[in-house]
Amino acid sequence: MLGLQHVKITPKMLRLVSEVDEFKGAWSAMENHTTSLQLLGDVSSFGRNFKEIASSWQDQPLDVDLLCRLHAAFTGSKEVSLFKESSIALQVMKGDALVGALDVASPTEVRNLMPRLMSWTEKALEEKEFHPLFVIAIFTAIYLQFCPFEKGNQKLARLLVVLLMFKAGYGYAPYSMLDDLLQERAEDYYKALSHTQKTLATGKIDWDVWLEFFFELLKAQKDKLQVRIEKGSAEIANMPGLSTKILKLFDKHDRLSMKEIERYTRGKRSTLKLRLGELVEGGYLIRHGKARATWYSRI
Repeated sequence: MLGLQHVKITPKMLRLVSEVDEFKGAWSAMENHTTSLQLLGDVSSFGRNFKEIASSWQDQPLDVDLLCRLHAAFTGSKEVSLFKESSIALQVMKGDALVGALDVASPTEVRNLMPRLMSWTEKALEEKEFHPLFVIAIFTAIYLQFCPFEKGNQKLARLLVVLLMFKAGYGYAPYSMLDDLLQERAEDYYKALSHTQKTLATGKIDWDVWLEFFFELLKAQKDKLQVRIEKGSAEIANMPGLSTKILKLFDKHDRLSMKEIERYTRGKRSTLKLRLGELVEGGYLIRHGKARATWYSRI
């Protein structure tokens, strides 16, 4: 089903995977200092929330039951999702325009093969015989070939990439979703899937085009975060010393009042008000309450 014997690791793949792994290491170091995550502004809040969801899912068995529950959760269904009863072509869109449509597996094929795909993916990630990004890339391509549900397959595929990356130790994944990046690359996305599907039909699947596309997508994902971090780093570097001192307080405290900030920093109240106002306006802190009941938290 997977045709792994046909995977040819090219220098380009190695370079892309190496860049992503390098950022993974840098992120792990940065994540130990929560002030650094404030460099991401509004992305940070969403990432932390998504990370909580991913963490609750991380240790659960990767099986069909989990897949159906995830689909229900992310499509807003109150009941566990069921596999499709009919086949609808996979439509790749760019905005409102149709880029192309691809045939997908039949309901019978989905019921027979989806459990095998889930089992293989979990085993491959645990045993680490293959690099996790190769496993996730191949899982995603086959999942999209199956399109196991009546609707929401591509949305769930994007979320599964993020969740599987998080499970494999790529802690930054929840902070940068793939939706916009795939929209920008809709034509290449369609061509890569189409090529994989056509070669699959010949019985000798060629993974090269899809793998290179997928790894370029992951590189773009990490590049997007890296730009945000570098921009934020420059802003932090130009901040008054008192502002950075205030931000560091939130590495250890979830919320602080003006009186507490004044005590910890030993700054003048008038100057603290000015700096706190700048940090709120800049998207680093949130102000809660009014007058003496005012307190602050990080974004």
